[in-house]
Amino acid sequence: MIIEKTQINQDSFSFKWSYFSSAREGLKKILMQPELTGKRILLPAYIGYSMREGSGVFDPIAATGKACVFYQMDPSLNINLPALKKTVEKHPGHILLLIHYFGFKDKNIDSIKRLARKYQMVLIEDFAHGLYTFYNDPSTDFDYAIFSLHKMLPQPDGGMVLSDHLIKGHKKAVAYDLFRYNFPSIIQQRINNYTYILKALKGQSCMQSVHVLRPVLGKYVPQSFPVLLQSQAIRDRLYFAMNEAGYGVVSLYHQLISQVEKVANFEHMISNTILNFPVHQDANPKQLGSMLKLFFKLLKKD
Repeated sequence: MIIEKTQINQDSFSFKWSYFSSAREGLKKILMQPELTGKRILLPAYIGYSMREGSGVFDPIAATGKACVFYQMDPSLNINLPALKKTVEKHPGHILLLIHYFGFKDKNIDSIKRLARKYQMVLIEDFAHGLYTFYNDPSTDFDYAIFSLHKMLPQPDGGMVLSDHLIKGHKKAVAYDLFRYNFPSIIQQRINNYTYILKALKGQSCMQSVHVLRPVLGKYVPQSFPVLLQSQAIRDRLYFAMNEAGYGVVSLYHQLISQVEKVANFEHMISNTILNFPVHQDANPKQLGSMLKLFFKLLKKD
C-alpha cells in the first residue's frame, strides 16, 4: 500500500449536494424520481399554508400527484410514535417525510428511524429549519435531505438536496458560496439568543399562560423560539401588536393546509395558539429584552 503526497480521492469525506432555487423545488425533483413512482408519502399533520407563499412542503406533493397519508403529532409537536407505527405498518416500503420543526429533531428520532428501516421506508428529512442543526450533527442516515437557504441565511433564495442517490433529470445548478458565512458564530448567536429568551421567561407570573414548546436546546440549533398561548384570540392580538411595534414574530403555522382537517387533533390547537420569537443572528440581547418587555406587557392585559 502506498500513500500519495497529497489527497486525490474526491469522493472521500464529501457530501453529495444538488442545488436548487428553493427547497420546494428540490423536494419536487425527489418525488419525481422513477424509483418513487407509485409510492405514497407519509407526512406529519402539521403542514402550513399562506396566501402569499403557498405551502413549501405540500405544493411539491400536490404538483407531483403523490398520494399522501398524514400521521399525528402530540401536544408538544412531537410525533405520536404509536400512531406513526400503525401508519407505517400499513404502508411499508413507501416514503416517510420527517420535518425538523424550528431546527429541532423529534425527541424519538432514533426510534422513528429504526421503525423506518424495519419497514424499508424511503426516508426524507426536511431541514428547512435545521441547516445549523445538521452542521452540528451531520448524520446522513436518510435517503434524501432538503435544505432551505433563505430561511436560515440572508439569501434571497436557494435550496439544497443531500443524497447518495443520483437525482435523475436535474440540471446542474450553480453552487452557493456558503463559506462566506461564519457558521460557528451564527450558531452561537442563535443559541445565545434562544437561551436569553428562555431565561427571561422563567419566573414571570404571566408565564402560567405560556407553554414553551422546546425548553431544552440540547445539540440542536434553533430557527425560532416557539411558545403556545392560551387562545387564538390572544395569539392574534400579540402577533399584530408586536409586529406593528417592529418586532418580527411569526406563527408557524397559523393556518394548516385543508387536507389535514380530518386527521388533525392537537395540530389545530398548536396552529391556533403558536407564536415564534426571532432568534436569528441579526438579533441582539438589547433588542430581545425590549421585545420581551412588550410581550409581558401585552400578556398581562388578559
